[in-house]
Amino acid sequence: MKKKGYRSMELASKLQRRDFLKIGGGSLLGAGLLLGRPPLFGQEAAKPEPPAKPRTNIDEALAVPRTPTSLPGLFPGKVVAVKDGQAMNEQGVNGKVVASMFEKGMGALTGKPLPESFRMFFSKNDVVGIKVNPVGAGLISTRLEVVDAIVAWLRQGGLPAKNIVIWDRFDYMLADAGFTAARYPGIAIEGLQTMDEAAAEGKSQDDSRWLGRDGRHVSEKNFDLDCFYYADIEAPQDKPYLNQHVFNGKHSYFGKLLTKKLTRIINVPVFKNTGNGVSMATKNLGYGAVCNTSRLHRPLFFDVCTEVLAFPVLRDKLVLNVTDGLRAQYDGGPGPLAQATWFLNTLYFATDPFALDMTCHNLIVEKRKEMKVQVNEHPKYSEYLRYAERLGLGIADPAKIRFTQA
Repeated sequence: MKKKGYRSMELASKLQRRDFLKIGGGSLLGAGLLLGRPPLFGQEAAKPEPPAKPRTNIDEALAVPRTPTSLPGLFPGKVVAVKDGQAMNEQGVNGKVVASMFEKGMGALTGKPLPESFRMFFSKNDVVGIKVNPVGAGLISTRLEVVDAIVAWLRQGGLPAKNIVIWDRFDYMLADAGFTAARYPGIAIEGLQTMDEAAAEGKSQDDSRWLGRDGRHVSEKNFDLDCFYYADIEAPQDKPYLNQHVFNGKHSYFGKLLTKKLTRIINVPVFKNTGNGVSMATKNLGYGAVCNTSRLHRPLFFDVCTEVLAFPVLRDKLVLNVTDGLRAQYDGGPGPLAQATWFLNTLYFATDPFALDMTCHNLIVEKRKEMKVQVNEHPKYSEYLRYAERLGLGIADPAKIRFTQA
């Protein structure tokens, strides 16, 4: 059995058919299998006595010495919001307004103008990965204009286009959401894995797009077998699960993009719920940086968002989070639900993803109450954030969070 679940590059060197699949409604795969509509904590299926937490290798991650860039980053517990009602409406997004919001937010977060703020986080030799959320393409996915503003900041700071990667776990979702080479010339657009939608839906018996002749997923080579999150939970052994998850053992491997190539990460999630919790900064990486995740939903759903981020490959490389709240969603998440969206027209900035998620969690609870959605305020929906604070990964106590509206 493998002994160690970490080895980052830095340590080594120092509502379409597709949307239905993306949110877990496919009949073959069952609710909750595809991309994590959580069957326990996100929905209202809590049991009087939850089962004991499965064993994980979190202690291995915590044993690795931290670096000056480790979470919670340069500004622990600081969250900045920038709102502009002109940013987005039914006609689309105003890129110039979004660019101005980004500049204002970075200034409020760092106390520096954009050129100087770049130097606080990056050198010109870094390889920077921008983690987007393409689920619900065109409705509730990461807006291209927000990524445009980030790319412009990086390029103006002197980072070559070839040193920027826009990425997500699934390759086809990136194209669906508009992240293409035509939009971002010279910038890599990379998914950690492929998935055959037709095979997942049972509309094709041809598995050759995702299954090699050796019986192994063609995306296996994209994951680092030396860097993984281990959880003592068996995965389903059927083909539909393997199609989506690449592996079906007890290891969730990190993508080689993260372990071998990226030196810094910018996280750009969307402001949305998952049941009574949120699917924002920590979940965008907790479930987006590793494979073989559906097995984790019931016993470890929210804890994954803390424990995966504790590994050096994320903990030491994640330097900035920008939550896209231009069009937000208060119910029906993490998949798209048009009738539960609204134009919040706000961007949220933080180096500390746990402070950011706690702030946004409390905001979305208030929105759900305003919209007369039944709300369960049980602490279990935010306990993973307090867990992160106990691990020294971030600040979750609202009394310690410095939330400002720039």
